[in-house]
Amino acid sequence: MAFEPKPNTGSLWPNEYKKQDNHPDVRGDVNIEKTLLENLILKSKGSLVKIAIAGWTKEVKGKKVLSITASEPYEKPSASDDLPY
Repeated sequence: MAFEPKPNTGSLWPNEYKKQDNHPDVRGDVNIEKTLLENLILKSKGSLVKIAIAGWTKEVKGKKVLSITASEPYEKPSASDDLPY
């Protein structure tokens, strides 16, 4: 059975090919659902799109891995959201 990535998740693995200081320490991928990207693009202001990420350190096959998730950034509710009317 082939590995099926979960939506909006990914991982960063140690870069075993690092030869110079400017090479990344870790590398990996994140699989983001198109609907999440579309929603983030629609909500964005300007030319940048902000994506919230969170990570957990795990050990897989004896290697430290950073497991990550992507989501919409947290927005603090405005004071008017608290009004009952």
